[in-house]
Amino acid sequence: MSSQLPWLLLDVGNTAIKWRLADGNGLLETGGSASDLVALAAALEEQEWALAGIASVAGDAADAELRAELTQRSAAPVHMAITAPSAPGLVNSYAEPESMGVDRWLAMLAARSRNTGPACVIDAGTAVTIDLISVEGKHQGGYIMPGVDLQIRALTVDTGRIQVDKRETTMMPGITTDACVGAGVWRATMGAVRSVCEDYPDHHAMVTGGLAATMLELGLKATHYPDLVMEGLRLWLLQKLDDQRP
Repeated sequence: MSSQLPWLLLDVGNTAIKWRLADGNGLLETGGSASDLVALAAALEEQEWALAGIASVAGDAADAELRAELTQRSAAPVHMAITAPSAPGLVNSYAEPESMGVDRWLAMLAARSRNTGPACVIDAGTAVTIDLISVEGKHQGGYIMPGVDLQIRALTVDTGRIQVDKRETTMMPGITTDACVGAGVWRATMGAVRSVCEDYPDHHAMVTGGLAATMLELGLKATHYPDLVMEGLRLWLLQKLDDQRP
């Protein structure tokens, strides 16, 4: 297989599989999102790759199915990203590093490569995670909370009289149930994120994830990096390949 072929990067979350082509120099433009393995296989039908890197929080069974799909499609080696005790410029705070979600670790790797000062890394997706990094590169701890959709689901599943037909994106008081729910979950989410940023004013706030753009529209003071996890996966894979060289 030609060494000129790109790498295939896969960010497997709770609700979607994001894919992106890359190489040792950076992320390439080609990529997309798939809802399941069938959709992913269709999206990759015309693609070729030299190797694949996977960052997954979907669980062992889903990971095994994904690996099987990739190996059936291509003979290219597949590398599963893992959370480590440390990486160049970054130290994990967990006593059991592997128990930290690999997406959080990779986002911090990418954040650290872009910003050598203290950072507050916000990944706003199905869950919202916030991780703090000191100027020395030490993880100072973090927060995990349900994202907007999970909060709405909790209200509609566990509260029989609340049914949300249209999710509102606002923090203003609502005059319909939809608007009240939208305002409530967004105010709760934004309030939590802002409180952390206010407690750590010297930390550069960096936001990524599917809800990042909306958070910025609602007034979050942060720099938007849409591809932090993918870039972290690329950096992790680059380091792994370097370590394997004799």
